[in-house]
Amino acid sequence: MGQGVATTALQHFLLIEQTRPIFGRVAFDNVGSQKVLEHCGFVKIGTDKGFANVRQLEVEEYTYRLAEG
Repeated sequence: MGQGVATTALQHFLLIEQTRPIFGRVAFDNVGSQKVLEHCGFVKIGTDKGFANVRQLEVEEYTYRLAEG
């Protein structure tokens, strides 16, 4: 953990995918993924609930947005 693999992968993806704004959602307790999004310029814009397949239950999620520029 903490080796920068997810951040590097997201940075490369964002070079390929030029659509903006682009949104991301992450479970409220997934701090590592939140940090990856924020490190890549995403801003937290809200909360929602979503079904987590792995957990087989509804969880609170944070919604992130990456704007142009």
